[in-house]
Amino acid sequence: MDPFATKEQMAQRSQGAIPASTPFLDDELKAASALIRGYCRWHVAKREAGLVYRARTRFREEVWLPAMQIASLEEVSINGIAVTDPAAIDFDPATGWVNIRSTAAIIKFTAGYEVVPADIVSLTLQIAARALGSPLGFVREQAGGVGVTHSQITSNVAGGSVLFPHEMAQLDAYKIGWMA
Repeated sequence: MDPFATKEQMAQRSQGAIPASTPFLDDELKAASALIRGYCRWHVAKREAGLVYRARTRFREEVWLPAMQIASLEEVSINGIAVTDPAAIDFDPATGWVNIRSTAAIIKFTAGYEVVPADIVSLTLQIAARALGSPLGFVREQAGGVGVTHSQITSNVAGGSVLFPHEMAQLDAYKIGWMA
């Protein structure tokens, strides 16, 4: 999957301090995007068609698609029987809820933000910059009278590609199963 931010956006955001030609910038943008996707538990953006979800349970239960921003349901099969008009099935685009109760359902759908939300782009750039800022895991560097302290998770542990609690709170609105 494509990262949520581009090398050019990083160069602009950092005002040239991290140029687009920076080694490993692509890797860090991908890692930051994967970290965000992992926390949110779905792909988030860009909109993808042809996503398939298979729900199997011993009990007849409501089906919740593992995504938000559901655009459409293309194909639906309930307990092995194809639904002839998937457009007639009611769903909540914001939460992934589908008005299907079943022990076995297969749903092909389209979901995701068409454009990556600005706060996710910003967070992606922030995480990647943090990882690039201390690639060897240094917490503090000093040369003569000049000292630099890098971001830290806890005392004497470099930040790197991790989510801080305030960043997790920022992503909660995009997380599967989160209710306002």
